[in-house]
Amino acid sequence: MKSASSVIRNRPSRLLRLVPGMRSGLQHDASAFPAPVRRLLASSFIFVIGRAFALPVMVLFLTRQFGLSQHAIGWILGGSMLVATASGVFSGYLADRMPKPRLMAWACVLVALSSVLLSLAAYAWLAFLMLALIESALVLRSIALKSMLADYLSPAERARAFSMNYLLINLAFALGPLFGTWLFGWNMAAPLWIAAGFALLASWLVQNLAVAVPADAALQRSAAVTPARFSDTLRDLRQDRRLLLFTIASMLTSFVFGRFITGYLSQYLISSRGVPAAAELLPAMLMVNTIGVVGLQYLIGKRIQAQSFLRWISLGIAMYILGLAGFMFADQRWQWMLATALFTVGEVIVIPCEFLCIDMIAPPAQRGSYYGVQSLATLGTALNPVVSGYLLTHFSAHSMFMALISAALAGLLCYVLGMRAQSRCAAKPAAASETLSSARPRAAQRMAGTAVRTLRGFF
Repeated sequence: MKSASSVIRNRPSRLLRLVPGMRSGLQHDASAFPAPVRRLLASSFIFVIGRAFALPVMVLFLTRQFGLSQHAIGWILGGSMLVATASGVFSGYLADRMPKPRLMAWACVLVALSSVLLSLAAYAWLAFLMLALIESALVLRSIALKSMLADYLSPAERARAFSMNYLLINLAFALGPLFGTWLFGWNMAAPLWIAAGFALLASWLVQNLAVAVPADAALQRSAAVTPARFSDTLRDLRQDRRLLLFTIASMLTSFVFGRFITGYLSQYLISSRGVPAAAELLPAMLMVNTIGVVGLQYLIGKRIQAQSFLRWISLGIAMYILGLAGFMFADQRWQWMLATALFTVGEVIVIPCEFLCIDMIAPPAQRGSYYGVQSLATLGTALNPVVSGYLLTHFSAHSMFMALISAALAGLLCYVLGMRAQSRCAAKPAAASETLSSARPRAAQRMAGTAVRTLRGFF
């Protein structure tokens, strides 16, 4: 039987064997996107692979650099994420009021500078500040990226782009930690320096994109209807019942999905089977999940359309529930692998659906603000280990899985209610949206003449 360390060593090699088979298909599908979209996705992959170098060794870095306890490190990491989550709504407002490529470039530069300063920090409070800036910049960049993908693509193409972006993120995190761990062994600050370099490269790609963005009158007219004040934006967001229901649904599904292997399953296996069994099962489950996401995300995601949204989200949550039921009753190794595979299918369906549901209801001039509200769903991920740990400590293990299944069903109910609710903007004339849609092909054609031609796919 293979040990946990051998599984971890073999995981990157198995993933690399998948890349040649996927490469030609991805490049063929990517060529169908407008040139600016290809550049955005390429910059996303470059940026995330830099993060994948640094993030897995962050706990080790904080431990060695500051000599902190695991409890203190948990407060630093969790607190920085909470600060970033709270900044999401204002970040969305900025994405509606300012040029999105410029915001993306600034966010990348902020990540680079904060990463370098973090590597030089001498005090724990300064490390917390730098991590909070990094996480907030990540939220701003993510919102601007999703808004730009929606600006340049038709509704039928957006799910495909969201799925490819998520695929590239998972591919980066499948390959980056291996090299990040090696760099950490050479110099514990090296992964942060490499992450800063990749962030600057991503900033350069997007900055060139910002220079080439055309000043179409149609795009300017669509921006003119954006509320001038942040308080007005908050008032409009509160009045959209569908946005509220979809955000609650995303928070519930994030509670079910967020860090399911490294979070509540780790807690469950350690408490029920002991550390040796957990160390053997968890890497194998992580490998199944990563291979499943890389192999299925784009194949499934590009088929998800707004017309069949409710059927797809129902199928995804049903796979979540089947996976959770499998975890609850799993005894043999193959049962754990099968449950992980079922849960992974749910993941590759639900993730693009969560982006698509916001895209369906967001007015073009407030798309960034809507994505900013959706970023609050990460609170579900933050609450998961706390709630799961409490249930495992004070109740039976089955109670934790029943709570997760109940959260998944409640999330599905919120999606159903959201689809049936009347949108606040349903009665508005579609002239602005149609004008913006007609401007997108012209924008894409003008930007095609930039250095985008030099990008041959993503690899």
